[in-house]
Amino acid sequence: MTAPMALDFICPQCRSPVHAAGEGYFCGTCDRFYPVLFGIPDFRLSGDQYLALEEERAKAGRLHAYGLKHDFAALVAFYYSITDDVPPKLARAFANYVLKASGRAGRQLRLLAPTGGNALLDLGCGSGGGLVAGADHFKVCTGVDIALRWLVIAQKRLTEAGVDAQLVCADAEALPFANRTVSHVLASDFIENARAPKAALCSAASVMETGGRIYISASNGRWVGPHPATGIWSAGLIPERARSSLLTRRHPIDILRAVSFVSPASVLQMARTCDLRHLTTKPFVPDREQLIDRSAVFRMFARIYALLAKAPIAQALLVAAGPAFQSLFVKEGTT
Repeated sequence: MTAPMALDFICPQCRSPVHAAGEGYFCGTCDRFYPVLFGIPDFRLSGDQYLALEEERAKAGRLHAYGLKHDFAALVAFYYSITDDVPPKLARAFANYVLKASGRAGRQLRLLAPTGGNALLDLGCGSGGGLVAGADHFKVCTGVDIALRWLVIAQKRLTEAGVDAQLVCADAEALPFANRTVSHVLASDFIENARAPKAALCSAASVMETGGRIYISASNGRWVGPHPATGIWSAGLIPERARSSLLTRRHPIDILRAVSFVSPASVLQMARTCDLRHLTTKPFVPDREQLIDRSAVFRMFARIYALLAKAPIAQALLVAAGPAFQSLFVKEGTT
């Protein structure tokens, strides 16, 4: 079973209705046109934190052209071959993380919606793993990402999987959907990569139905050990300039330059201001597939961490100061 239905669009700037016009959508209220590129509506009000808008669209075009002749795995490899932000020695691990996204998302969706639901919004959907995992469990599956380049990759994944989900390029802080139209939000590895985490979380909450649920996973900025992606110790605790210097010497680029370090406590505080009630927070434990390209020492520590995460006494400590966490919230109120 696939998810052929779709959410209706509104203007992300003025919240007025839009209508199809030529190769895109037009808002008559603020006289703004939003193009459809490579079959993907582009409702962005600004570019992402890594590439200017036109530069990013050009990169998406290269990926789209490559994807017409190659499969999903080859497209992911091509992406990292043309991306300076990821050093070659990390590219293999990052590519493996992308390739295994559907299985990882499936486990997260079982926590978010054990019996499925009406409308899933995968916020920061990246390569579309959550959409593939959720297609048989939700009537509507919509993936949003500010990076058109990643949505082109997601499009290829969906095509190969035979899933007809909705892909939308948009700012997380200004989603092009009406209020109370989404029953569940998956925000895996998203909140720390948002330009404005609190605004993005409140934007997600605004499109959620009352009683809707949101799943959030993130690296913990309070963790004193090695950062899961970069290996830098205490990455969220040391001054930004010192962290940048360490990263550029090691990789040699600061791949955390646009990251907003969060913690379970800071996410809880943000959620309260967005009318979201906390349900649970647990340590996030990586699965074995995520550890394939890691060092033997890293895998050893990961196994120890996984064992500790099962012990009730250790869970509270790992939530507060462990490497990563996952939280569930429910939407309250009537607005």
